[in-house]
Amino acid sequence: MSWDQEVAALFSDKSRESDPGDYELQTAKLRTPWLFRIWDISQKFLFLMGNMLLAKFQNANMPDHLISVLPNTALDPKKKPIFMGLSDKNHSFCCVKSGEGQPQLQIVERSILQLYQEKKELKPFTFYSKADGGPETCSFESAEFPNWFISTSSEPNRPIGLSPKESAENTLFFFERKDSYFMM
Repeated sequence: MSWDQEVAALFSDKSRESDPGDYELQTAKLRTPWLFRIWDISQKFLFLMGNMLLAKFQNANMPDHLISVLPNTALDPKKKPIFMGLSDKNHSFCCVKSGEGQPQLQIVERSILQLYQEKKELKPFTFYSKADGGPETCSFESAEFPNWFISTSSEPNRPIGLSPKESAENTLFFFERKDSYFMM
């Protein structure tokens, strides 16, 4: 499936629980985040080292690090807004300004399920996702900082960050959905 198809399925997931008396799709609740294995176009995978998310080449001894994804139903679904976090479901990606005023990506202790259930814009935690560069690759644009994308360095073992699309950093990613029911 292409990224756009994956996100469309996420927004219309039939494993949702509907709120009684409210028939709109946007009030339905997912029971668990979807999990994805994500790697950049240089074949560097996302790995957690301490409290930092790095991009590094995978070897046989390294376990997959999966990324949790849930839709942000408070924003326009045409932009495919999503929350992203670690597979532990207790840490989420957040976009903030550094001390120098530069947008940066942080992993913060905040439940991705709580973000999803709040039904608020929560732009620092939201990424607009889309198929980019082809159906098998995607990009993740910060809702808080338009035109800034999740990115990896061309060098391995460097932290994941935010970069303008025109930068030398990698902003395109491959993805593979994993079965979240066995990961709980």
